[in-house]
Amino acid sequence: MQAAEAYQNLIQTLTPSHGEGEAQSIARLLFEDLLDWKKGQRDRPLNDRQLQLFEAAKQRLLAGEPLQYITERADFYGLVLKVSPSVLIPRPETEELVEWVLDQRRDYGNAVSIIDIGTGSGCIPLAIKDNWPQAQVHGLDVSREALAVARGNAETLQLDVNWIEQSILDENRWTDLPSMDIIISNPPYIPYQEADLMPDSVKEHEPSLALFIEDEDPLLFYRRIMELALVKLKSNGLLFFECNEFNAQDVHRLGEQLGFQDTELRKDLQGKWRMWKGRRAAS
Repeated sequence: MQAAEAYQNLIQTLTPSHGEGEAQSIARLLFEDLLDWKKGQRDRPLNDRQLQLFEAAKQRLLAGEPLQYITERADFYGLVLKVSPSVLIPRPETEELVEWVLDQRRDYGNAVSIIDIGTGSGCIPLAIKDNWPQAQVHGLDVSREALAVARGNAETLQLDVNWIEQSILDENRWTDLPSMDIIISNPPYIPYQEADLMPDSVKEHEPSLALFIEDEDPLLFYRRIMELALVKLKSNGLLFFECNEFNAQDVHRLGEQLGFQDTELRKDLQGKWRMWKGRRAAS
């Protein structure tokens, strides 16, 4: 089969479910990232290995599996990361959170310690380390499988991040953590009752441990991380969250109730309330 024929076949197959524009984007990324195919090679036939990969990938796409898990690749803040079903696929709105954190370079300079809680693929600490090389950066996750992915990404990118396997809900281990200037987290924040609002490709393929929280206490991770921050943030240290657009205002009120100062909610580029920042009061 000629590469161009397979390429057009994939677009036609995916268009009814994804729309033509998205189908074209998926086809381009699949051929470039999985088959190492360039536009100038469209008249060449796919070899046996490429054809086998193509047919298997097409079936996985038709079953609703995200493209990034098929190619094992996700782009994030200028980095190419390996991803697997053990970690969430990095989202563009998380890049906006990273940008907000990096804005603090003017105030902190190079002597700064930062931790990302619930790090997954390591996208947040790796992007920060890549753009703030002198910072001491940590990434924490309860999932050993996720940390294996994060460590692999750090090795590939040659970025020095300290990885910590720990449940942030285990208060007895908070003493094991160093004091920090900045804490960041994109915690599980989707109540199970909101699962129907999510695409099937997310619900069925991305790790539920990193997505969902019990309906009875949707702010559990925000509250516990805020309580941790009141212990482990240095004087005037900053706490950043990515939020669920439906309870961002609740996160904001909780932060104020717990005594954080200079609290701020921000919208993402889609106009949704998705980011929060607070400052620990000076001691």
